[in-house]
Amino acid sequence: MRDPARLDQVLRRRFPEWGRQAVQRLIGARGVQVNGKAVWLASWQVHNGDRIEIDEAPAAKPAPLSTWDPRWLLVSDEHMVVVDKPAGLLAEKPPHRDAPNLHALAEAQFGPLVLVHRLDRDTSGVLVLARTALANRILSAAFREHTMEKEYVAVVAAPNRLEIEGLINARLAPDPQHRERMIVVAKGGQGAVTRYMVTASKPDRQLVRLWPLTGRTHQLRVHMASLQAPILGDRLYGDMQAAPRLLLHARRLLLPPLEWGGERVLVASLPPEFRWPGVEIDANQVLATL
Repeated sequence: MRDPARLDQVLRRRFPEWGRQAVQRLIGARGVQVNGKAVWLASWQVHNGDRIEIDEAPAAKPAPLSTWDPRWLLVSDEHMVVVDKPAGLLAEKPPHRDAPNLHALAEAQFGPLVLVHRLDRDTSGVLVLARTALANRILSAAFREHTMEKEYVAVVAAPNRLEIEGLINARLAPDPQHRERMIVVAKGGQGAVTRYMVTASKPDRQLVRLWPLTGRTHQLRVHMASLQAPILGDRLYGDMQAAPRLLLHARRLLLPPLEWGGERVLVASLPPEFRWPGVEIDANQVLATL
């Protein structure tokens, strides 16, 4: 190896089956010792001849999601296909490269589809695809004009307790120092509004419901981080070592009355990591009741 080298890079080269996040969580939890001393920095410099000991090997990196799972399907009719997208799977093909994505996997099952809206790769939950040009036009207009209601569930860090409910009105703009990130700005950018409600609390975290009233890039992630309550597992705005994945789930979508029928309530069940004993979330509670 190069001398010196970063500890996380040494471990990744030695154990390629371990995922990057798993290695960083292991180091952050002081599960690695160098020359008998526990270290907690992924960037720790390791030299030739150093002795590295590991308390417990992390689970192997999961294989990429590359095949359709029938359990993802929520709705399939003549107008649309609705799926429960798993975390870790892209919603659509990225530019300039091939990669497994839900759009392609769904088209292989149901024929030509148009992705009506998007979810970040690490966000799970309800995703809508249109089967016809008419359905795409009507559904896209509902998203664009905010005539439907979106509800997410997140687990956030809680060093300071959030108020039981609140409204976040903070403008967002691209971070000039980091092309992947968005930041809160006082002027310029785009207006962004999120309503939230705390559902349950533990000493170090809170379960919250989130209603984005606008649709900006990374809106929920940036808004929660701006309250010093970043979503657990967020590699851009929080601590990616705090959870095995980004704990953000698009749980519910309320569509307005459509040309081919009345309003539709689409619900994706909470993944196990979001379920807290004794806590239930009413799928029928609408934004107006807050």
